[in-house]
Amino acid sequence: MKLGNRRKMRPEYLLDVKVQTRGRSLRRLRVGTALLVGLGMIVLTGYGICWLVKATIHRLVYDNPRFAIRQIVVDDDGVLTPARVVQFAGVRVGENLLSINLDRVRSNLEMLPLVRAVEVRRMQPDRLFIRVAERTAVARLRVATREMGDETFYIDRAGFVMKAIRLPDGTVLQPQTPRPVPVLAGVTLADARVGRQVESEQIYRALELLDKLDQAVAGSLLEVEQIDLSKPRQLVLTTRQRTTVKVDVEDFPQQLRRLGVILRWAQQRQKSVQVVDLTVNRGVPVTFVN
Repeated sequence: MKLGNRRKMRPEYLLDVKVQTRGRSLRRLRVGTALLVGLGMIVLTGYGICWLVKATIHRLVYDNPRFAIRQIVVDDDGVLTPARVVQFAGVRVGENLLSINLDRVRSNLEMLPLVRAVEVRRMQPDRLFIRVAERTAVARLRVATREMGDETFYIDRAGFVMKAIRLPDGTVLQPQTPRPVPVLAGVTLADARVGRQVESEQIYRALELLDKLDQAVAGSLLEVEQIDLSKPRQLVLTTRQRTTVKVDVEDFPQQLRRLGVILRWAQQRQKSVQVVDLTVNRGVPVTFVN
């Protein structure tokens, strides 16, 4: 009898469970929907506030005529004129000072092989300052290949290779030079890569020799016209005075001291030095002409 009553109550029990489950699902659905709607409202509100802030900043800063560039101050120590610097920098008067990308301006100028360093900064409220330090060429490179034609390359004391810039209007901008610079002969094509430093140790030795020569007595008595780098461990100088000087790549100061003594001796006796071989440690061979 008890078993029969249990069987009769079971369907009602199942129906009640289904009703309760469906009610919980509906409540969960309503809660989830409410959360999604609330989240959506928060996102829309945040987006609106963000857009409003950006619009306000744009109106107060980037569209504000008070921050328009009225003057571009250029400080350059070389051949580039202020107008050329502004042209290569890619800026102009009237642009918004705060919207200028200083890194882009700096990069535009540093792409020029003639330029060694660039400083760009804003000068509130309406001026842009650009300082350019140019490279100084201390020698020219002569590459013995047909591929290069008659193109001239320059090199600074750090071994950085440059060449003249030819502008669309036909103007040619040569790297600045303190004086007529000598030619480095016997240079390979691999050492004439514009915008890069050379890798040849022989070229660096020649540049060091020119630097030491400027500080030595011999440098005031002769003017180097060419340095031949074709011989290993030896540099052959040819001067405008038609003097040939052979120099070892080691111990420049001692060799230049001996050269200074020889040149002064010849000058006092009104003789011209034709050939000097400084690669010999003792008994330096010298050829004089009257």
